[in-house]
Amino acid sequence: MTIDPRLTRLDATRLRVNNARGVDAVLFANEQVPVEGAAVTELIEFLGLQQTVERVAEASPGSFDEPPGITQVAVTPDFHKAKGIPVGTVLQTRGFVVPQAIGNDINCGMRLHVTSLRAEQVTGKLDELETACRRIYFEGGRNIPMSRAQREALFKNGLTGLLEAVPKSQTEGLWRLFHDLDIGRELDRIDQRGSLKSNRTLGLNDFLGPDDRVSRDGQIGSIGGGNHFVEIQRIDKIHDKAVAHAWGLKPGMVTVMVHTGSVSIGHFCGGYYRDKVRAIHPAELKHPDNGIFILPTGEAHRETAELFWDTLNNAANFAFANRMFLAIMALDCLRQVVGEADFPLLYDAPHNLVWQEERDGAEVVLHRKGACPARGFEAMEETPFAYQGEPVLVPGSMGANSFILVGQGNAASLSSASHGAGRTLSRGDAMKGHHAEFEAFLKAFRIVTPVDLRRPEIRQRRDILEAKLADIKQEAPFAFKGIAPVVETLTAAGIARPVAEVTPLMTGKG
Repeated sequence: MTIDPRLTRLDATRLRVNNARGVDAVLFANEQVPVEGAAVTELIEFLGLQQTVERVAEASPGSFDEPPGITQVAVTPDFHKAKGIPVGTVLQTRGFVVPQAIGNDINCGMRLHVTSLRAEQVTGKLDELETACRRIYFEGGRNIPMSRAQREALFKNGLTGLLEAVPKSQTEGLWRLFHDLDIGRELDRIDQRGSLKSNRTLGLNDFLGPDDRVSRDGQIGSIGGGNHFVEIQRIDKIHDKAVAHAWGLKPGMVTVMVHTGSVSIGHFCGGYYRDKVRAIHPAELKHPDNGIFILPTGEAHRETAELFWDTLNNAANFAFANRMFLAIMALDCLRQVVGEADFPLLYDAPHNLVWQEERDGAEVVLHRKGACPARGFEAMEETPFAYQGEPVLVPGSMGANSFILVGQGNAASLSSASHGAGRTLSRGDAMKGHHAEFEAFLKAFRIVTPVDLRRPEIRQRRDILEAKLADIKQEAPFAFKGIAPVVETLTAAGIARPVAEVTPLMTGKG
């Protein structure tokens, strides 16, 4: 491995890492966004994938319909160590897919709604809003009755399938708001219209529910754990007036940002297809040292490839609907407490997914793990963003500002940007010390969790209190890089430029 020493100055935007097999990875960083040594080591070990490809091609040449290879790797400024493949890794391949390269939470992503509310209409009612949010997110207040046929339509065809399967007459619970918002009108504001084609559902029979009645499940409309959230925010600052005007963004406006994915559905689907991919590894070859297996896309493994895409799309479709319902739940709370409000969608996009694309006349597979699409205006030609570029949603750590940017279609970054600030401390390390910083954080920011920390009886239960505070502390700002240097790097590298900055008013955490 080598890192060009000339590119460690403040004005640097790229570091080039070369492994022994000649696969380059371009890292976007500067001295304010330090490159974690453990993450670089993990990246180099992951790029041993090229050796796996070569060995499989030699042992089983009929697996591929074209010469396979890694064609490009880029790493975003929030790059940090994960489990086998660093977060912030963007991988482009030819002739094969790497199912593990998107992590366990399939189609984890971001969604942002703007509203007709002003921040001052909300700030005086935060206690009432917190109570309403806790009830709907954590105390059984969500009400999303679905039939087996409707769930199957969602898994197979995403939001398009759901729209076709749910009649206007179905208005119980959140379906009333679903119809009021005219979800179908805004599909072109969602990556791939939130509707990925799948021919079947695999292993989800129990989740689909009974044939003869509607039922409710514990997954749709769930935030999940870790750094996932639903946040009510205000627009604090406009950086690009022209784009902000085109997108309807104004200072003081209330926004709702959702960060989550396919929760346990994605974990199940990912485990299911990873087992199938591992099973087709040539028997005469030992398993890869880095534990990363490939799925050739040639005719020889068509059955496994079809299973992979069907299962992946089942989970991805669920995630699109999950983010949509989490946003609708926030609107329900705002309308209960503050009053009527418009709620147009700005954008929804994954940052853990696989895309099949054509680049330079060739079919490639693009994997993003913890990296937002950041396409320029040309790639967004048939969307509402044809004159600006793709909206890029980059959240700060809990309690910190987040950014709305516009993509520039940077080829070196594979049109990809950071999906957040990126950790500097593991969850375990974040638990050690930092007591004064954590106390200051708790006083400054309002966090809604399943446990109401305001209740006297909860405050007397030290065991419950300490357990919940430990969960919060793992995601506190001191465990993450600052968001501003990450955005500065994205700007300097020509990946995305800031449009607006938003400040949290209330953050819901699972």
